[in-house]
Amino acid sequence: MNSGDHGSPGDRLARAGGVFEDDALIDQLNRALWSMWSRLERLPRSDVFWSHTNHRTTWCKVEDFARRCVDRNPSDETARWALVGLSMHAGSFGGLQLFAEDAAARDEAVHDLIAVAEWVWLEVGVDPGTCLEQALLRVGPPALRLLTQSVGRAAIAASGFLAGKSFAEAIGRRQWDLFVHALVVPTPEQRASSVVSEALLVAGEQRLAAARECLNYDASAVVDLLDAAQWWAANRGTDVMCRLRELLEVVSRDSLERLVGDQGDEVSAPLRTALLVLDGHGLPLRREL
Repeated sequence: MNSGDHGSPGDRLARAGGVFEDDALIDQLNRALWSMWSRLERLPRSDVFWSHTNHRTTWCKVEDFARRCVDRNPSDETARWALVGLSMHAGSFGGLQLFAEDAAARDEAVHDLIAVAEWVWLEVGVDPGTCLEQALLRVGPPALRLLTQSVGRAAIAASGFLAGKSFAEAIGRRQWDLFVHALVVPTPEQRASSVVSEALLVAGEQRLAAARECLNYDASAVVDLLDAAQWWAANRGTDVMCRLRELLEVVSRDSLERLVGDQGDEVSAPLRTALLVLDGHGLPLRREL
């Protein structure tokens, strides 16, 4: 395959370390992306689609082709999922409306909708805001109430967002949001070498105090802290290891070791990573799909 100069979304969509998005979702998106690439490759160059082009497959053309496929056949799942994946790769929430349209026929569409919103939010750092609100209003509050039985926490999160909660609060990531800001509070050395206003210093100390308090009593807060540190490293190229180790020391090694044995796999694995970080190791890279 020749992906041209546009990069390969199918190589770049990786787990963001979210509450709702998971490996299965990312795998399905990547399969759809490459399947649409293959479908376009096989499309005869005599087809009108190739008019006034260089007849080479690129991701921009894959997106145009997927839109044409959905326009002709709204039930073309591969094309729909590919469009969602391409919008995610572009850092946009454009795929949410496709899932909203799908919700009447497929209960899991609401879960996927929230998961995709979370992925873009984590990767790009942009709140889904009105894009998510419009998609959920299309599903409809009455439908969301009914879906709380089959979809569970995703429908509950969606309803909470429509009721006025922030996206982070609605999906249970309020602590992650706190840690994202706490990890970049200037250290004393950084403060000495730059001009920082008194108001920013006070706000930074408040964030650190709140972060330490969360870590004192909640094992899941450690998971959010590690996710936040990975977000800074992967998406902003920012080294926050010094502050990360400082915050992890609040929990203590003994507490972390006890928690590893008490938690399920989803929590114990990040807790083991926290122990490695305290030993001086770096954060592991997320699995690329």
